[in-house]
This record gives sequence, C-alpha cells and structure tokens, in this order.
Amino acid sequence: MIRQGPTKRQEKKRFRIPGLPYYWENFLASILMILLLPLLPLVIEWVRQGVINEASLALSASMYTISIGVTSRSRLIFAIAIFASVFYAFLYGSATDIASTYPLFLYKAAVWGIIFTFILHTLERYNKHVADRTPFWEFMKD
Repeated sequence: MIRQGPTKRQEKKRFRIPGLPYYWENFLASILMILLLPLLPLVIEWVRQGVINEASLALSASMYTISIGVTSRSRLIFAIAIFASVFYAFLYGSATDIASTYPLFLYKAAVWGIIFTFILHTLERYNKHVADRTPFWEFMKD
C-alpha cells in the first residue's frame, strides 16, 4: 500500500503571519509609488550634496504638484494643483533673485506646497483604496 500523506483531518494547522488586507496594501502601495517615489531625486540630491538647491526644490514642487494633481478625482484639487504648479514654475524661473532677497521664502513655500499636496492626496487615496476598495493597479484585480 502506498502512503499518500496526512489527510486534511490529520494535518496540523501551521502558524501563519497574517498579511495586510488587500485594500490597505493598495493604499500603501499607492502612497509609495505615487507620492514618495517622485520625491526620490530630492532625497538623492540631499544625500549627495548635503543640501537641496533652491532651484531644484522649486522645480520639484512644480512638477510634483501638477503630476499629483492630474491623478486626483477632485476638480478642485486639480485646479489648485495647476495654479500651484505655475506658481512654483515662477519661483523656479526667479530662484536666484528670490533666494538672494528672501532666503527662506523659496524653501518654505516649496516644502509646504509639497507637504500640502502630499496630505491632500493621501486623504484622497485613503478614500479611494480603503473606503471604496478600488484596487491600485487595475491589472492586479482578483
């Protein structure tokens, strides 16, 4: 007689580390990919040079706000993002003048703009992925 292994009744339950629910995974993956990954060039500049250039910060704030704004479901956030992006593009164009006249204004404006955009979109992503259970990547639907 060939032995086939334990039956379902005989098999012991193994300890399993629980994973996150899929909607939390979608939420956290969207935060990592949409909100944090675009900030990587600023982190690299800070690591390599020890400081972030005013022009780099203004350009990043301009690109960050518009790229996050176009992924928003809200028309109001989209409109705010367009105006903010134009404002930061203006700051980028006049970074040397503003930095010499108002040394901390450029840093504060760009950093607060990025933080504000990050918070708004995080709240929107929470509603989309956790509350509405919308998958982050459409091709990974169950």
